[in-house]
Amino acid sequence: MDSISFLLGAGFSTPMGYPSGKQLNKYLLDCTGDEFSFHSIGSLVASDEGKKPDFGYKTSYDTEFEFCKEVIKYYDAKFGFDYEEFYDFIMSDAKNDLQIIEIAKPFLNMNTHQTSDSLVYRLDNILNQLIEYYLKDSDGKAWYDNEPHIGHPYFPKYTGFLNLIENRLNDFVIDIHTLNHDLFFERLNNTDWINGQLCDGFEELGSPYYGELNINQRLYKVRLERYIGSYEKRVRLFKLHGSRDYVIYYENKGSAAYQDKYLKMRYGVGAANLFKEVEEDGKTIYKNCWINYHADFLTGTTTKIERYAEPLLYKTLFDKFRTNLTNSKCLVIIGYGGRDSEINKMIYENFDWGSKKAFIVDPFPSVEVLELKEKISGILIQKSVSDIEIGDFNQ
Repeated sequence: MDSISFLLGAGFSTPMGYPSGKQLNKYLLDCTGDEFSFHSIGSLVASDEGKKPDFGYKTSYDTEFEFCKEVIKYYDAKFGFDYEEFYDFIMSDAKNDLQIIEIAKPFLNMNTHQTSDSLVYRLDNILNQLIEYYLKDSDGKAWYDNEPHIGHPYFPKYTGFLNLIENRLNDFVIDIHTLNHDLFFERLNNTDWINGQLCDGFEELGSPYYGELNINQRLYKVRLERYIGSYEKRVRLFKLHGSRDYVIYYENKGSAAYQDKYLKMRYGVGAANLFKEVEEDGKTIYKNCWINYHADFLTGTTTKIERYAEPLLYKTLFDKFRTNLTNSKCLVIIGYGGRDSEINKMIYENFDWGSKKAFIVDPFPSVEVLELKEKISGILIQKSVSDIEIGDFNQ
């Protein structure tokens, strides 16, 4: 069937109360850590009551969080804080910054096992978990697997968008490419408009991968979906920058570990205890992966582009993005700020903007968005996603 491509950015989720880039910058700058702690395995832990969990001791990861806060303050004073640019900084220049070494000294006295290099090395793990912590809607929700089915004719703030999807589903495959890490779009699958027609390349059937679920101090193994790259339904979701529920299973070989498969986590299952069911000596055993302690998603401006070619997941997703752009009859961009140079390049080179229509939905288009509009001869719809109607796309 013919297809239509969508590209969704942070602006798609903001009507639900998810933070914009500027809001997320403020959250990170103002973060005190009063509502969470870091477990000894490295995972950020927050209680349901909003109180700081007390493990009875201070872990090395708590120390690293405090160091991260000081580095954020230093970076903000020197450059002005932007969390994606800050991520690039800690992944490249921070290790050679003499002031960072000075900032690290008091924290080395707290833990004799730390060095300034090791503190800097773990900054990205701390930052990614802080970003994940703040990826919540206005009701504090981050997971939607327990949400009820919503029927016609009204879905708060997204009725027009869903009407558009449903209308086009009569004649087209819908390819949704999103740069967001949140799980809100998956929630729309449980509605009359999409009605279970969503797929994302992950499959649970036959998966040998499991996570550990703790219920009332009882541990259960639950099967996890793994990425197989199959897209057979009519609405196809490609999370180009990863997701808060994506995690890598690492296969151990002696003292080395290599990436084996991308998995999708489930609510209540931690990333620190993943298992693979294998047969050894005629027995079924579960090989534990102990390397992970948080989700895998892409952050940064230049740093994330370097990961676009990683073969286990991202190269496949971006290959499909390029192919979908080439084959699609129309492109609809919603809530994308136009700041990712490599995404823009893929659009320029793969979408036939000379003969096909491209729509850009943005109530307050930035300079980057206007430049993108001009380069692809796009039609600008100056509305929020909450206000769009089918008629806007009949131009």
